[in-house]
Parts: sequence; structure tokens; C-alpha cells
Amino acid sequence: MTSYDECEKMMDGFGMTDSDQRGMYHIAMPKQFSMLYNSGCLILPFFKLREPLMQPTCLSSLNEFASIWCCVENILLAATSEGILGVTRIPMDEELVHIKKTLNHPDNYTMPCYIALGYPSKDAKLPVQKVINVDDRLHINRW
Repeated sequence: MTSYDECEKMMDGFGMTDSDQRGMYHIAMPKQFSMLYNSGCLILPFFKLREPLMQPTCLSSLNEFASIWCCVENILLAATSEGILGVTRIPMDEELVHIKKTLNHPDNYTMPCYIALGYPSKDAKLPVQKVINVDDRLHINRW
């Protein structure tokens, strides 16, 4: 997913209309795929499902899901402390099917994201950030 048209189609599917946000996606999506493909280290974290993730029978059913995201955060923090940056991306359904075929992992394990690690590019193109007024967004004791 690196072409302009592919990005447009996906953003249209998301119902994304904000031009600044669309501009960020046009930069971020191809960059994200490139980072995954060209990373110095690609990590595929897995966790074991006790029951279907979207049909938990109790709150503790989500412990493994919460724990894997804590692990992902710790990996990113540890890498950053060494001057290595990381990116995560949640795989789409067809990617999960491909990962299953390629790795032949047990059915009761799932991969919540990709983690790509590497050194930052010196000439990375940065997207335009939307300027917001924090006071307009911060609410204390009111909605």
C-alpha cells in the first residue's frame, strides 16, 4: 500500500475528510510500510487467546491482550533509550491470514501488531501538524 490511489481508497473507506489528516496519511502510510519492510529488526509479538477477543466472558479475559500491549510499550521504550526508534502497525485481516500461512502459528495465538525497529533517517519528511488550542480541548470538572 504505497501508491497515492491506494491511500486515497483507504482514507475514503475510513470516511476521512480532513485535508490535514489525509495529508498526514499520504506521508505516513507509505513510510510505515517502508519502515516495516526495511527495518533493522521486525518483531511479531504474539499472545495466547483463552477465548475470542471480541467476546470476553469476564474482565480478566482481556488480561493477555492488555499485557501484550504493555510488552510492546516496554520494547519501544527500551529501544528508544538506545537511540533506536520504533513503529507499530496493526495488521489488516488479510495480513493476519498471510502471517498464519507463513508461520503456521497455533490457532489460539494472535499477533496484535508489527514492531519495526531501526535508526531514524536524517532526511525524513515530516507531515504538517494541525495547530490546536489546548485550552479548547482541556476540560476540568466539565464536559
